[in-house]
Amino acid sequence: MPLVRVLLLLPLALSLIACGPSHEGTVTYEVKLDADGVIGGTINDSLHLDSTNDQWTAFLSQARATLGEAPSRFEVTHARLQLNVTKSKNVGMLQDVLSGDVTAFLRASETGTQVDIATVKNPRGSAQLDMDTTGSSLESLEANLARGDFLLGLRGGTTRTSSSDFEAVITLTLDITAR
Repeated sequence: MPLVRVLLLLPLALSLIACGPSHEGTVTYEVKLDADGVIGGTINDSLHLDSTNDQWTAFLSQARATLGEAPSRFEVTHARLQLNVTKSKNVGMLQDVLSGDVTAFLRASETGTQVDIATVKNPRGSAQLDMDTTGSSLESLEANLARGDFLLGLRGGTTRTSSSDFEAVITLTLDITAR
């Protein structure tokens, strides 16, 4: 094989070796936004996921089986959000509760270290919407993710107030790669 061809293929081979084996999975959770989470023009709430959470525990178990060891690195590769109209109160569309930049995040339980994982601008309707993943490194949260002790949250602009009577149940679906 000519040297030029080998040199061209070398970066690809090295990147594949560096990535190593991986496990891809999907988890889905519901975050409830209500008047308690409204401060000024922003709404924010999170869900604590721990070692008793069936979905995350199953994801970690499947990753361990695929990798042959416990995963230590994680990446959010795709994220979606949807308003669960049947579980929501006085909210029929995403724009009834969310506006402007809306961000999904992960946060370490004990330290509060937070990483934004996906965003969408001015979500509308009630159908599932794709979010743009941020590509942010989860390195500061990987120990929390590996042991299943972290928060998954959502924040965004809102026209609702802290005295409004509503509850918006937002389904967050994350595609995650573990290594």
